[in-house]
Amino acid sequence: MARRAAPEPSAPRKPIVRLRKGKLIPREDGKRIEEFVGAATTGTSSASVARMLAPPGWSEPAQKPEFDEVVLVQLGELTLVIDGKRERIGPGEVGLVPRGRRVIYRNDGKGACDYWSICAPAFRPELAHIEEPVAPPPPDNHVTVQVAHSQGEGHARTLATLGRTFLDRLELSGCELSLSLVGDRAIRRLNRTWRKKDKATDVLSFPAGELPKGTPGPRQLGDVVISIDTAKRQAKEYGRTLESEMARYLAHGLLHLLGHDHERTYDARKMATLEEKLLGERGMVSDAVRADRVRRLV
Repeated sequence: MARRAAPEPSAPRKPIVRLRKGKLIPREDGKRIEEFVGAATTGTSSASVARMLAPPGWSEPAQKPEFDEVVLVQLGELTLVIDGKRERIGPGEVGLVPRGRRVIYRNDGKGACDYWSICAPAFRPELAHIEEPVAPPPPDNHVTVQVAHSQGEGHARTLATLGRTFLDRLELSGCELSLSLVGDRAIRRLNRTWRKKDKATDVLSFPAGELPKGTPGPRQLGDVVISIDTAKRQAKEYGRTLESEMARYLAHGLLHLLGHDHERTYDARKMATLEEKLLGERGMVSDAVRADRVRRLV
């Protein structure tokens, strides 16, 4: 029987001895990742080695990885929050995050943090189990009330609450609205000065105007001025409560601050719809449209 010749051993693969440059992994949070060994570079599944540069204030959502991770900080300070316990890793120090633990990585320092990450097995997004980031709650709305009428104090809190409710119904957040409760004499003076109409009226609106983009603080909407004297007369004439009458003025004035008007039929209908959304019933513009006197609203 002829003997089968043994196969010649294949030549051993040449090991990679030195890696001078890694592969940059794209990020959108300002962090720089350069992977030298791993799934994205050498196809290695057993371990990964990457250099990280995290800017000050950086953080990423919590994760619960299926790999052990060792971090070696060269510069700055890296904060690890492991199962709710915070650890700070400084220059020359090593941190260990065992697999299966919930961890948050962040840089609480004032400067960048330069560190190395070694994962075993190699880092892969599907093994990291990164949690979806929780969106911060929208900023609150603020309503301030200035009282310049003897009967105004009793209505200030109710109108402030109603103003915040209206802003919520309009799906606005981070806004500041100013209300003023005055008498006929004061609102007549304002009407004469700013609108050249020498008579008392029910409500006036004074928009704040657009602030430069990026201006800190709440968005200033402007001022709504309500005449309690006029509200009392109108409420009695139309069989409404004083609170209901002033709510109508507030809704109307707020929509004017937001740029709505009733000069044209289309715009009047749109504003009327928004008033009904705020009040739960017909408002000032709806009444005017039905009476065909849109342009004569004061």
